[in-house]
Amino acid sequence: MQTKRVRLSSDASDIGRLLEISSKQVIQLSSTIKDVSAIAAWTPSQMKQNPANASTKPNTLCFVIGTSAGSISLVYENGMEITLENPGGPAVVRLLAKDSTAPQTEPSQSSTRPIPDIIAGDADGRVTAYVLGQVFSRITLPAPISALSLDLNPNTPSSFLAGDMSGTVASCHTQNTLWKAQMDSLVLLMAPGSSSGQLLDPAVSSTCSVWLPDKHGLLTNYVLAASALGFLQLLSRGTPIHTISLCAPAACMCSGVFIESETQDLSRSKNTQAIIGDEAGQLLVLENFELVPYAQMEFPISQLFALPLRLFVDQEGPDVVVCVTRSDTIYVLHQKKVIATYTADFWPAVVDVTVLADAGPVLVLVNSDGDNGSVHVVSLK
Repeated sequence: MQTKRVRLSSDASDIGRLLEISSKQVIQLSSTIKDVSAIAAWTPSQMKQNPANASTKPNTLCFVIGTSAGSISLVYENGMEITLENPGGPAVVRLLAKDSTAPQTEPSQSSTRPIPDIIAGDADGRVTAYVLGQVFSRITLPAPISALSLDLNPNTPSSFLAGDMSGTVASCHTQNTLWKAQMDSLVLLMAPGSSSGQLLDPAVSSTCSVWLPDKHGLLTNYVLAASALGFLQLLSRGTPIHTISLCAPAACMCSGVFIESETQDLSRSKNTQAIIGDEAGQLLVLENFELVPYAQMEFPISQLFALPLRLFVDQEGPDVVVCVTRSDTIYVLHQKKVIATYTADFWPAVVDVTVLADAGPVLVLVNSDGDNGSVHVVSLK
C-alpha cells in the first residue's frame, strides 16, 4: 500500500491535523470494462450507521461503473464483477446507487453480494432504474442526461432529480415522472432583462435537493437546478420561486451545512444549505436564498461532496467538503479552509465518495489509462 503525505495549509484547523490520506486499495478492472464514463460507489447504509457491526458483517463496497459503450457493471472490493442487463448503445453519463427496497439474500449466508438500486442516465436522454440488477423502469427526457441526484423530499422517499442538455428538469420516481420544468423558459420568466438571444446553452449542469425557510420561516424542500447559462433556479414542485445570477456557470453542487449561521442549530440542521462550484473555480454557499463566498480554487470545479464532521472528530459542526477539480488534485475543505489535498499519480476519469464502517470516508477514483483500468480507494481518515 502506497502512502502519500498530506499537504496541509499553514492555518489548517484541528481536523486537518487528524487527516491521514493514503492509498488504501487498488482493484483492477477486467478487460471488458473500458472507457469508464461514470461511477457510483455504494455501501449498505446500515453499515455506515452501525460501525460496530463491521466485525460481524462483510464490509460490502460496491462500485457501479458505466462506460461510453453503454454497459453497466457492478465491481466489488474483492474483484467480483456482475454485468447488468443492458442492450448497450448510448454512453452512460450519470449514475446513482442507493439501498435496495427489494428483499436480498444475506451475504454472510450466500456467495452472492447485495445489489443496490441503480439509476443510470445516458447520452440518449434515457433514465433507467435497475432493481436487483434488472431493468425495472425507464423514462426519457428530450436530450442527453447532464445531471442526476437524489431527492431529499420525505414525501417521495424513492424519488430522484434529473436534468438534460435541453434545459429540462424533472423529479422522477422509479415508476413515473412527478413533474417537469424547462430551464430556458424559467430563466425568461424569472430573470429581469433576459432575452431569447442569451439562451445559447440551456443545459442543466447540476441538480440538488435542499431545505430552506419559506416566507413563514418553516423549512421547506426545494429543488436547486444550475443552468449552463450561469443561473441558479429554485423550484417548488416544478414551479420557479427564485432565480439567482452567477458570475460563472455552476458545474456542480450538493446540499449540507457548510457555514455557521446565527439562525441555525447545527446539531439539528441538515441539508439546509447548498455549496456550488463554478467554472471559474469559485465555491459559493447558498444560505437563506443568498450566496456567500466559501473558497477560491486554482482550477475549475467538477464535483463536490459533503461529509458530516462527526466522521472525522467526535463533535458536531459544519460539513467537510471534498472538492474535485479539473486536475489530478482533490481538495478537502472545512469552514472555508483547505485542510488537506490528495494528488493522484494519474488523471482521474471519474470520482465518487462513500463511507466504510471500518475505514470511514473514502475517495473512489477510476484510472482509465491503458488497456485495463483500475479503481483506487483512498482513505480520508
